[in-house]
Amino acid sequence: MPTIAPGSYWDVNRCIISAGYSWCEILGKCVRLWETACEYPTNCLTWNDGCNTCSLMNGELGACTEMYCFQQNTPYCMVPQPEVSIEPWLMNPPQPVIDPMPPVINPFLGDGH
Repeated sequence: MPTIAPGSYWDVNRCIISAGYSWCEILGKCVRLWETACEYPTNCLTWNDGCNTCSLMNGELGACTEMYCFQQNTPYCMVPQPEVSIEPWLMNPPQPVIDPMPPVINPFLGDGH
């Protein structure tokens, strides 16, 4: 039986299996699973899989368009998640200031003059 030299065995996606690469459908490329996780990015809100656009929530796939594509392009993140909240005042709304000692108005003296 002939021995296969390391790096000479390719799969149908042109990944070098004997070098530890396998095809990642999500990322659309060959990856070594111990180096790169084959999963959707957690910091992305809208993902393009090379053909269709999908919503992501915490790295989980949501709704996707279902278009037929003649050519599969490279997947990428279309809308990254912002680093900070767009509306930080919604996180901690300001509290109304209540004066603990309101002014006392004596109706018999009027305004004090």
